[in-house]
Amino acid sequence: MHRAHASLLLLLMLFVTSFSLYAKEEPVPTMQELINNNKITLTSWLSSESTNLDKKRPTVIAINQPVILTIDIATPRWFTDGTVIETISIPNLIAQQRNLQATNYSQMEGEQTWSHQRWEIPLFAQQSGQFIVPSIGIKITVSVATGKSVQGVLFTSQHRFSVQRPTAKMTHPDEWIIAPEAALTQDWQASTAQKTNVDIGASTLTVGDAITRTITLKVPDSLAMLLPPLLPAIQNKAILRYTDPIQLKDINNRGEHTAQKKESETYVLQTGGEVTLPSITIPFWNTMTQQSEKLILEGKTIRVKHTLSSWLIAYWKILVLITLITITCFDFIKKITHYYKSHPYPDWFVFLQSIKSHSYPQIRLYLYRRLFNKTDLLELKKYQTNNQKKWLKNSETLQQSTLPPRKLWQLWFKIKK
Repeated sequence: MHRAHASLLLLLMLFVTSFSLYAKEEPVPTMQELINNNKITLTSWLSSESTNLDKKRPTVIAINQPVILTIDIATPRWFTDGTVIETISIPNLIAQQRNLQATNYSQMEGEQTWSHQRWEIPLFAQQSGQFIVPSIGIKITVSVATGKSVQGVLFTSQHRFSVQRPTAKMTHPDEWIIAPEAALTQDWQASTAQKTNVDIGASTLTVGDAITRTITLKVPDSLAMLLPPLLPAIQNKAILRYTDPIQLKDINNRGEHTAQKKESETYVLQTGGEVTLPSITIPFWNTMTQQSEKLILEGKTIRVKHTLSSWLIAYWKILVLITLITITCFDFIKKITHYYKSHPYPDWFVFLQSIKSHSYPQIRLYLYRRLFNKTDLLELKKYQTNNQKKWLKNSETLQQSTLPPRKLWQLWFKIKK
C-alpha cells in the first residue's frame, strides 16, 4: 500500500515538473521581431573603385564600369542555412554574382560578438542614363536564443546612380575597354610544310605556309562578355583567313576578378612578295586617371617567296600578254621584211642609213628629194621658215661641209608642205 502511494506521488511530481518547464519555454520570435529588437541588421550600398557612391547622389560613372552593390547582414547569433538573394533584373544593366559564397567574418559590438555575411554583386550599365536599383529581397535563416531557427526575408534599400560616356571620343562604347588597367599581348607563330612553330623573323616563308596570330586581353574587375573585338577584319587577296572560336574566360583568383578574351586567326600565304598584317589599336578609358588611352600592338610585314606553281599562277596573265606581243611583233617584222623585198624603203629610213654611213652626197640627195616632193622647190635657200637666218646658215653649211646628225634631222623635219 505504501509502495502504491509512493509511485503515485512520484508520477504526480514528474507531471507537475514537466508542465512547469513547458509553461516557462519562450516563444520563437518572428523575423520582424528580430529586426525591431536589433537582433539582425541588413545594410546595403553602392561603390566603385573603392568609393562609396551613396555619399554623393547622383554619382556619375562610365558605361561598362562596374558598380558594386554590397549587402552586409549581421546577427548576434549565427546563420543556420544558406542565404538566397533575389535575382536583379534591370533593363540595359548586367548584374552578375561572381561569388556564390559570402565573405563571413565576426565583429565585436560592445561586449557582444556579431556574425556578418557580406555579399558583393557587380552591376554593369550598358548605356548612359539614370539607373535605379530597386529594393531586393534577401532570404535569411538565423538561430535564436531558444536554440531554434527563424527564417524570413529582409529587403535592401533602393539605390540610384548615373552613367554617361566619359569622353566625346567614345562614339561606340562596345569598342572600348573601361577599367583601371588592362593588358594586351600578342603571339606570332608560323608553320611550313616541314616544321611547326617556326620563328617568323629568322625564317623565309613561301607560298602555302601559315601564320597564326593570337591576341590576348586581360582586364581586372570586368566581364569577358564586355570586352571589345580584338582582331581587325583583313581584306587582302595575298592571304586566306581562318578564324578560331573566340575564348572568353572570367577568372576568380583569391577574390581578384579578371576578364580574359583571346582571339586567334591563321593566315595562309597565297602570293609572293610583301604581306602586311596591320597593327591593332584598342581605345581604353582609364577609370583611375579618368583619361582616354590607347592599347597598341605592332603589326608585321612579311616577305614571302614564290614557289614555281605560285609564280606561274600570279603572273600567268602577264606571261600570256608578253607572249602575244612577241608573236605579234615577229609577225609584223616578217610582213615588213617581205614587203620591202619588192618595194623601195621609205625616204626617212634611207636618210637614216646615209647619216649612219656618213654618206653626205646621199644625205644631200634625200634632203633635196624631200624638198621637191613637199614643195616643188629645187633650192634649200628658197624654202621659207620661221627662223630663216638659221635655215640659210645650215643650208650653206650642208653644201660646203658636214652637219651633226641632230641638225640634219632638224632640216629634215622642217621641210613640210
